Amino acid sequence: MEKIVIIGSPGSGKSTLARKLGRKLHIQVVHLDRKFWLPGWIEKPRDLRIEILEKIVREKQWIIEGTYLGSSEPRLNAADTIIFLDIGPATCLQRIIKRHYMCQGHHRYDLNVGCYDKLTLIRVLKVLVFPIRGRRTLIKKLNNYKSKEIIWLHSTKEIENFLARPKPQANEKKKFPLAHSIAEKRQLATV
Repeated sequence: MEKIVIIGSPGSGKSTLARKLGRKLHIQVVHLDRKFWLPGWIEKPRDLRIEILEKIVREKQWIIEGTYLGSSEPRLNAADTIIFLDIGPATCLQRIIKRHYMCQGHHRYDLNVGCYDKLTLIRVLKVLVFPIRGRRTLIKKLNNYKSKEIIWLHSTKEIENFLARPKPQANEKKKFPLAHSIAEKRQLATV
């Protein structure tokens, strides 16, 4: 695990997992929200985002968190491990509401300076629509990366169990193929 991508719905815990995993593995964490937005939530153009990603993925080690489906290929192609936080929308919605009220007036470590947490109708809709559109798109994309280690986590407990594992060695890597049933994936995630 040297080049890790963490993807999932808003509020799924990508930033928190990236930070904890980065500390555990001593790997630099890249928060895409910090890289892709200018102060005041002005989005950088897609071409510039791709250029930024291509520069990052040339590094020896990294953990990149953020979904951004339209510009995901450079990091998914370069990654050796993809972690999909497939957390239910009720939990994600609860988390973004809690985060909003906790971060009011404070800068979040995963956002660019001048970008503050906002709880808007669009943000709520992104969480609620993710299982229908975003999740389906991610699963299609992940089917193109069967040769990589794909870790599919469905709950806070599975994330905690994953973080509690010792550092994986090359011969300890476990594959989490997308063809498994949900019950099998949950069982594999706790190994």
